[in-house]
Amino acid sequence: MDKYDYLILDIINSHKSTQEDLIDLTSLERTFWHKIESDSDLNIGQSRVGERITNLYLDNLIQNRSGYMLTKRGTQVLSYQTADI
Repeated sequence: MDKYDYLILDIINSHKSTQEDLIDLTSLERTFWHKIESDSDLNIGQSRVGERITNLYLDNLIQNRSGYMLTKRGTQVLSYQTADI
């Protein structure tokens, strides 16, 4: 996992805490692109947001039930990452 995967987890978590509902794929992608548009370290090969979301789902970090949310494991991984910062 790299900082962009953690960014996706953070976007999902932030949306849930501020909006009190689940984030849909369109909003997740839009927010991701908005946050990284000024990042010069990211090349087009690294930015495949759909592939990143799929991998996070397969790693049991997020789930999709009429919108994306973190799993218990995803919440733990995100909290460990933010504690290291």
